[in-house]
Amino acid sequence: MTKFLIGLLLGLILGIGGASAFLITAGGGDYFVGASPRVRELEASLREADQERQWLRGRLGEATQMDSRLESRFLSLSARFEALSGVPAPKIVPTGTTPPPPEKTLPTLPTPPSASPGPAPSAVPTASPAAGTALN
Repeated sequence: MTKFLIGLLLGLILGIGGASAFLITAGGGDYFVGASPRVRELEASLREADQERQWLRGRLGEATQMDSRLESRFLSLSARFEALSGVPAPKIVPTGTTPPPPEKTLPTLPTPPSASPGPAPSAVPTASPAAGTALN
């Protein structure tokens, strides 16, 4: 009788160990995990988060398109204003582009008031020394 009980206990231990090894390695335990209510609740909230993310992605695309339309309208309005007033508007670089290098302008000298050919009058008056002073 003892041999029978020892065999029964040994078979029970080996059976439980073998069944657990099978469930762990073969993925048989996935059914038990997937059937739990907490996992189903988490899957539902994950689906809702994915739907919300897709909706937000669409809204971001719409906002980006509207931003680019507003930017192009602003640039065309700026060009129209510049054309109407004759005053150059400040250069605005569209987003996503690199700004052009600044334009190099050389200073211009004022034109003399008379258009007569000849030597231009000196802008700096020449001073003659006063009588009786020494020039060193």
